[in-house]
Amino acid sequence: MNRQDTFPHSSAKADQPGMSALNIAVGVLTYRRLDGIAKLLDVMTRQTRHPARPYHLTMVIVDNDAAGSARATVEGFGQTGAYDLIYVVEPNQGIPFARNRAMDSAPAGTDLFCFLDDDEWPVDGWLDAMLETREKNRADCVYGPVQPVYPDNPPEYFIKAKVFERKKNKDGQRISYAASNNVMFDYPLIRSWNLRFEEKMRFTGGTDYLFFNQAIRRGMQVFWADKALVYDIVPASRMTWKWVLQRQYRLGNTFAVSEVLHGNLKRRLYRAAYGASRVMLGLAMLPAIVISPYWGMRALTHVLRGAGMVNGILGHAYQEYKPNAAL
Repeated sequence: MNRQDTFPHSSAKADQPGMSALNIAVGVLTYRRLDGIAKLLDVMTRQTRHPARPYHLTMVIVDNDAAGSARATVEGFGQTGAYDLIYVVEPNQGIPFARNRAMDSAPAGTDLFCFLDDDEWPVDGWLDAMLETREKNRADCVYGPVQPVYPDNPPEYFIKAKVFERKKNKDGQRISYAASNNVMFDYPLIRSWNLRFEEKMRFTGGTDYLFFNQAIRRGMQVFWADKALVYDIVPASRMTWKWVLQRQYRLGNTFAVSEVLHGNLKRRLYRAAYGASRVMLGLAMLPAIVISPYWGMRALTHVLRGAGMVNGILGHAYQEYKPNAAL
């Protein structure tokens, strides 16, 4: 099954006299997370629009379940009038396959493309905040903050350690990274470079790191939009030592696997040396774990990410998203 459905066009084109509305597509991947995709599509019906920044919005939903389990849920939002809606099934399981399908499914004439996750939802002013930052900085790409939303009675140690909190920057600051959890980029620019998410990294994760890293090396300018806030659900199943430690290892491993696939010898040697130095630094810091959750977790992060880098350069690719993945 590899079918694409386009639901009735929206009436909210936001055209203004003398102004041309930008065509924006928001890509969302989903896999058997019906509550999440329903919440996100509902929230996107309430995006506030500034008259000086008109746009026409299309939501592109890529179901990575070959059975099309999200179809009925998505169809329910086809008549809202807030956006056009495209639903497509990508039967090849793996995040890079679904991300590439999302970009390939954007309507003709798309100016800007965004990615959100199906366990996230943005604030009502999210899209306009992205556009404002893009306009002020003439940005090729805009990246925004992701705030974790914890389950009831989460483990106190992980909260104090700030395990699930992501790096923040000053509003309008130029940065050297981006990821697919809250991003907007110049669609024609990316297409002109023929950039794709690396399908050889089918189950490793980190293909967005590689994708944006490649774009930045080609000259893409990324700026931080602090008001473009997105909330991210942290399920209780992730608040375990096993998940947290494996995730830190995987993140380091992803960087190394990316260098093996697309870097040169110099970059691979640098990544191996950098990984080894992080292991040594983390071991030196490790005693802090008994007195400070934050610094203790920083120590473990150094050790595990460093080990992931070294092992990745040596040929081990940790398959976090493969069923029954294990170190």
